[in-house]
Amino acid sequence: MARALLLLACVLLAVPGVFIGAKGFAAIRRGEAVVQGRTVTGARAIGAGLVLLGWAAGMLVFAALVFAAQLRR
Repeated sequence: MARALLLLACVLLAVPGVFIGAKGFAAIRRGEAVVQGRTVTGARAIGAGLVLLGWAAGMLVFAALVFAAQLRR
């Protein structure tokens, strides 16, 4: 039961990570992002996109590490 719950947690962490990563890529590509309700452009938007990509990468890496740990058991 615990193994199934951890695998569910991996999925619930990875799926939003993919969408956050897509939003980061879009912000970098367009050069425009909404940060705290305000539209920013240029270097700030690219910075926000990079932060989103980093956040998404962290979520995906953590989900992969938990998944790999469960496969080893």
